[in-house]
Amino acid sequence: MKTIKKLTGPMIYLIITIIISGTLLIGGCQKPAPVPAAAVDITIGIISDLTGPTASGAIGDNWGIEDALKGANEANEVPGVNFTTTFYDNRFDVGRSLTGYEMMKTQGVQAVWLQITGSVYALKPKLAEDKIIGLVPGPPKGLYPPGWVFSAEASYSDGAGAAFDWILEDWKKEGRSGKPKIAWLTWDADYGHSGLIVNWYATEIGLDVLKTEFYPSPAPQDTSSQLLRLKEAGANYVLSVGPQSAWQVVLKDAQRLGLKDTMKFIAVANAMESDDLIDLAKEAAEGMYFVHFFSSLYEENVPGVKAFKEMQVKYRGKSKNWMRNEVGWMTGKIFVEAVKQAIVKDKISPDKINGQVIYNSLEKNIKNMDTGGLTGPLTITPEKHYAADYVKVFQIQGGKQLPITDWREAPHLSRFEDVKR
Repeated sequence: MKTIKKLTGPMIYLIITIIISGTLLIGGCQKPAPVPAAAVDITIGIISDLTGPTASGAIGDNWGIEDALKGANEANEVPGVNFTTTFYDNRFDVGRSLTGYEMMKTQGVQAVWLQITGSVYALKPKLAEDKIIGLVPGPPKGLYPPGWVFSAEASYSDGAGAAFDWILEDWKKEGRSGKPKIAWLTWDADYGHSGLIVNWYATEIGLDVLKTEFYPSPAPQDTSSQLLRLKEAGANYVLSVGPQSAWQVVLKDAQRLGLKDTMKFIAVANAMESDDLIDLAKEAAEGMYFVHFFSSLYEENVPGVKAFKEMQVKYRGKSKNWMRNEVGWMTGKIFVEAVKQAIVKDKISPDKINGQVIYNSLEKNIKNMDTGGLTGPLTITPEKHYAADYVKVFQIQGGKQLPITDWREAPHLSRFEDVKR
């Protein structure tokens, strides 16, 4: 005959704890989506310039995406999912981007990051056909009309529209009469044309748009002749969508020609990539303006800025004011959130996550996403495949990129004109 051991106090406590815990788990928790035994890989293929003429800026996007996914994995933010990246070096060539896309499609990626504006335009129909998410920095014709292309920031054209709005305000604030004369001195490429295609908006709100001056891609050696023509035309504001390698030339030429006292220079959207421009242009960069959808890392009282800087130090060893890095990081964060909500809200099993599921979740579940002030609130809808609606205007003061406005809504410009030459 077996003897039954007398239960001690600790043993009774343990049994009661197990019973209560089990009751709470069974009765009080919502049943989650089934999770496979092994984590499922969800991959973003990064098709970017790794070794070509724009690599120094593109690396900011790439690292941002990588670090956002790495952080999600380490925090087990999406149980049952392991986020990964794979890379293809397009060397800033659209043809190579198309080749890289076909390679990544065979690897079964759920999304691709497309750095080059021209590659976004070329691949937009293909992304829809293949049901692969296109993640992009903000090329306007990629985002309008909405397709399988999504962006953390609004389009470059919306950024140009926000710059036009600010120019009119600045002109009136200074008490000047007549119409402000604006001109583009910009990259002769799809990216550089992003502001020109909405010049109609500048005219509509009362700006006098002068003839555009172009410089070659990826960067000019000298822009003196273009600047002198703009001086002769009476330009008050000069705008550009182009890389910092080009901006440093423009600013140095403008300073040498004595034009910075009569012209205000404004970079639109990602044309202000990082503090590298200040290092390159030095004192010539002082006083220039730019419009962006992300806070400057000099805004240290902003919680989202603090969190982002901590992430940079954790994964890259130091913090740097690098807006391209912010764009990549927020792209990754939005992607992770879409996958997470597909599982949590829509009850999709991790092993069933594919391009269509992520597409649906991006449209349905990215609503007023709070970034702690790193951006304004982020929302994606079926009619609007970019998340950011708000910009700030910044100026370089004392070698720092500092805001001179609060968040303001950018105009949503989806009508594009042909580029006039």
